Amino acid sequence: MGLLQDLYDDEDAGLDQTARLRSVQAAFRPVPVDTTGWTSASASRAAAGVSGDLAEIVVAPDGRSATLTLGDVMGKGTPAGLLAANLLGALDALARENPAVAVEGAENAVRARFERASAFATLFHARVRLADGAVEFVDAGHGFAAIGHADGRTERIASVDLPIGLQPRGFARLPRHVDLGPGDVLVCASDGILELPDATFDTLTDLAARLVAVPTLTDGLAAFMASAPERVDDDLTLVALRREHGTAGRTTPDGPEGSTRR
Repeated sequence: MGLLQDLYDDEDAGLDQTARLRSVQAAFRPVPVDTTGWTSASASRAAAGVSGDLAEIVVAPDGRSATLTLGDVMGKGTPAGLLAANLLGALDALARENPAVAVEGAENAVRARFERASAFATLFHARVRLADGAVEFVDAGHGFAAIGHADGRTERIASVDLPIGLQPRGFARLPRHVDLGPGDVLVCASDGILELPDATFDTLTDLAARLVAVPTLTDGLAAFMASAPERVDDDLTLVALRREHGTAGRTTPDGPEGSTRR
């Protein structure tokens, strides 16, 4: 073990703690979606070195769906970051499950630790069917997701459930559904977006509208972050997923694409 320990010890590898922290944080950032007809992007800025936000966008191994997740642990800095990593790991272990089952299972896995830490987290967790844009999601006390439609309409997705760690045992959260048509964008933010100068919930829906029109989501989120202060009072994380034009659409049994249903 001595040789391995020397090889992987941060100081012996020439890494200071700040550099090592940055590399670990980078490993927790979403990897852009690379699949036909869909694009994604993310951006983040921590208030205190380590972010208490968790985010992920990942395509399933069978290529049929993508999962978009954004959560926000109360507080900031290293304590919040540790709990965020714990929650993200629990969700990763349940990646094959539908959002309602995954969120319930993850909450059961982290509940005791969150209770001992007197903490809670808000969470938006969605599965997108890539063939037709059908989205199933759970919003656990989050309320910072929005859709920008290709026809210029926007809608914010309000939360109807309690955060992770506060939902009573045995009470399942409500699975909900939306549809993304060609050109539509789903964007989710942490609540740090409201800490930006002059920000309101319209800031989120305005961003959704802008992301419909930008050449790339990466450019759109970069422009938004460039307009934000270098130092933020609360962790700020953004994730976005866009269904590109030219992908086939359909009409669902619940109504036409682009309609919100419960």
